Amino acid sequence: MPLRGRAEALGMPANRVRLAATLLLSSLPLASAAGFTEASFAQVRAGAWSPVRFWCDTPGRVLALSTSAPGAGTLMQWVGGARSQVAVTVGADDAGAGQVYTPLTFAGRRAPAPGFFVHSSNMENVQDPAYRLTHVNEFRVPDGSFACRYVPQAAVLAATAKHSVIVWEAGGKVTYASRNRDGTPGVTITGGTRTTRDGRAEYRWNRGGYGYVLTVGLAGHAGGELRVERAGRVLSRESLLAYSVSTLR
Repeated sequence: MPLRGRAEALGMPANRVRLAATLLLSSLPLASAAGFTEASFAQVRAGAWSPVRFWCDTPGRVLALSTSAPGAGTLMQWVGGARSQVAVTVGADDAGAGQVYTPLTFAGRRAPAPGFFVHSSNMENVQDPAYRLTHVNEFRVPDGSFACRYVPQAAVLAATAKHSVIVWEAGGKVTYASRNRDGTPGVTITGGTRTTRDGRAEYRWNRGGYGYVLTVGLAGHAGGELRVERAGRVLSRESLLAYSVSTLR
């Protein structure tokens, strides 16, 4: 099967995203040679969350697969704030030459060659201490082929209906970057802090009198939001649709 996943991440070619991350972190040491643990979650319905193996952030939509093993599952998609979901049968992984293809079967839908699948990497993954997150390249589903944003050294990747969010955490520095859902640049801020309480991490940054706050829950406490504050008032609040968190082992 030919290599997939050459597409855009946040409206830019994937190589540019990798280059940006490399430049940002070039002066910062890797957090640990011991490696990381990755956990991903998606909002299966309002206020209800499920662990997921794969999810995909693109400029036009967010996708997530609600099962982590072969068998019956659910494909969820968000276009804007509208969620849709459809039943799917997930096949066994087909791995080789650094790539993993996880086949998907949709009842009543005949897939054009090479079929429906999720394409991920068995080299760029959290099992290697060089990577904080596993590279999910592409979702190919009945609605089309969608390339997924990937930032190998991110501590958090998250998506809301309006924004994509990246958090880097290395060398004692916590950096935040957002992109608008259409792929245009949002905000980048350094000098953040992280606190953890009751199974949830809260990241906070301040600039120009505004506070940017991202909360993400860990296993057993899944869920989170992105909000903007000023002078003690919440100016905006966006629920996360899906996110991944990478922590030290």
